[in-house]
Amino acid sequence: MVWDIVSTLPMPQRNPFNRTRWRLTGYYAGVMGIILALCGVGYYQITEQMRLQALTQKIESSSGILHDSLGSVLLQPGRLNASVEGLLPGLCKPTVTCPEPDRFARRHVLGLVKQDVYYAQLKNLSGQTVATLGPSANYIPDKTVLDGWQIFTNSSGERFMQYSLLLETVDHKNWGYLQVGRSLSELDQELAEAQRFLLWGWPLVMLVVCGAGWWLAGLSLRPVQNAYQDMQRFTANAAHELRTPLSAAKATVDSVLELDNISEGEARKTLGTINRQVNRLTQLVQDLLLLTLIDTQHNRKGNRKACQLGLIINDVMDEFLALAHNAGLSLVAELDTTHPLFVQGDEEQLYQMIANLVINAIHYTPRGGDVVIRLDRDKKYAFVEVRDTGIGIPAEQQAQVFTRFYRVNRDRNRKTGGSGLGLAIAQAIALKHRGKISVQSHPNRGSTFCIYLPVLLS
Repeated sequence: MVWDIVSTLPMPQRNPFNRTRWRLTGYYAGVMGIILALCGVGYYQITEQMRLQALTQKIESSSGILHDSLGSVLLQPGRLNASVEGLLPGLCKPTVTCPEPDRFARRHVLGLVKQDVYYAQLKNLSGQTVATLGPSANYIPDKTVLDGWQIFTNSSGERFMQYSLLLETVDHKNWGYLQVGRSLSELDQELAEAQRFLLWGWPLVMLVVCGAGWWLAGLSLRPVQNAYQDMQRFTANAAHELRTPLSAAKATVDSVLELDNISEGEARKTLGTINRQVNRLTQLVQDLLLLTLIDTQHNRKGNRKACQLGLIINDVMDEFLALAHNAGLSLVAELDTTHPLFVQGDEEQLYQMIANLVINAIHYTPRGGDVVIRLDRDKKYAFVEVRDTGIGIPAEQQAQVFTRFYRVNRDRNRKTGGSGLGLAIAQAIALKHRGKISVQSHPNRGSTFCIYLPVLLS
């Protein structure tokens, strides 16, 4: 039979969410990798620009002081005089052996800066070098820009920043050009270290990001995975519940079809069996539809109004009093009729919730037992308590009694005909009405289910 084939198929053990988890981790790591890379490039460029800006200000300030000082002592265009050499001790002419710079480092106008990285050059209007100052000037190419800013690299691969401006004599004639600059070796070294840090640090950070992404993906998928597992269990249980009455009905029909002749009594008996199974299927489908309706309308107000719990409990008593009497049970309601309790909700669903608890109590209470419905309240909540003296629920199973299709005693349930959805429906209705249901039970002593619902204050 098809049902037997389906029931014997092995359930897949592979986690279907692993691929999704890897994909989410890849997306997270990719986005974070791009963001970190952009931040690293931005940090590198901002650091370079800020350092260059600081150097520009220093060079511009020093060149301005030197320009003003030379403008007051230069006499003939392209020629040096004693006043210039006095202003700039250590000035080196191309045709003369230059003195040691350390002797004069603290005396000339550039003594505030490091002489091993800063330099100055004086050139005539033709661009020929007239004099130099500072050891770094020995590594500067002869042909450089004579006006404005320039960053260049010498033959050794060392970078320099240089500022050139026009010099005038005391009588405002063009004398030549002043070039002040410095080596960028320190900046290049800092940038190289920053680059190495980013190149080595980025993969390490990405490893951490991938680990965090894997953990976050698992965390975000956990509710979906739990819902998927619940759906699988629900589907399997629903298929099992549907299979049982269908199999019974089919077996009954097959047995009748094998007979050559069938009497009216046998026909009625067969139809009665099929009718019971159809009723069971109908009830199961109704319960499933009700659960679906509650799930889909969980956050909707729906047909809500002020409902008096006492009247609903009286209706439940009227419906199930005969059933309890036939089962040899005492069904009692303890109500305070002088202070009616109102809650906001769907009256039909509230009735269904209380009725399911009462049916459950009747099914699991032996003859001679008691089922009591009690209504009480505190400042915020109304309590509907359904207490029985039935078989009770083991402590390890109490957390699962609200699971769909779960049964404490399957053998007994076959006799009572329940589907295992009654308590699940009651819990779903309570949650929809911003309430809850708790259970306290002791084996062979009975169970107490308590519904908590927010009181509608007048």
